[in-house]
Amino acid sequence: REAMKRLFAIIAICTLIAACATSGRPISNDQLSSVQEGVTTRSEVVAMFGPPLATTRNSDGTEILSWGYSKVGFAGSSVESQGLSVVIGPDGTVTTYSVTGFKQ
Repeated sequence: REAMKRLFAIIAICTLIAACATSGRPISNDQLSSVQEGVTTRSEVVAMFGPPLATTRNSDGTEILSWGYSKVGFAGSSVESQGLSVVIGPDGTVTTYSVTGFKQ
């Protein structure tokens, strides 16, 4: 989670410097609702959200895939950001996932 916070801080700073910029691509609630723990596979998640911005392999055999989206309006007038981290178990399916910045 700390890596995601750092990633969003870096993205936000870079986009503020650029005045008006977008990084990543937005993730919809419809996409999220199709992710099922213990069912959805790694390849299905990558097909849905595209290549992850970051991948981490843990010693327990799990893998964490992370995506982010950030959009800053002209001169920082508005900021929108989303984050998604998906934990893939040793069996290749989603164990759990967490999201930030999504409206329900």
